[in-house]
Amino acid sequence: MADDAIRKELDALKADIAQLRGDIVGLTHAVKGAASEKMASTKAHTEEQLRGAWQDIEHRLEDLLAQSKAAYNKAEQKVSEHPVGSVLTAFGLGFIIAKLIDMRGRH
Repeated sequence: MADDAIRKELDALKADIAQLRGDIVGLTHAVKGAASEKMASTKAHTEEQLRGAWQDIEHRLEDLLAQSKAAYNKAEQKVSEHPVGSVLTAFGLGFIIAKLIDMRGRH
């Protein structure tokens, strides 16, 4: 009779251990699934931020290019309106810069 009680307790303990193993396996799968979902969500969010940053850079470059073209066109118009004055101005600036460089080299 004592053996029957011990055997029942042992069988109950084995069943509890088997249930615990099943619960651990289920918990492991749940944690893996949650981690995978979080990783996918984080990856998607990061990719979205990178796309937004890249688009912002592209827009800024386009604006800079447009401003550069406008400045070039304006300078070209001024030179075509006053060709002699533009050449004299360029010559004068070049002469002044050369003198400054020469004076700096002597010290």
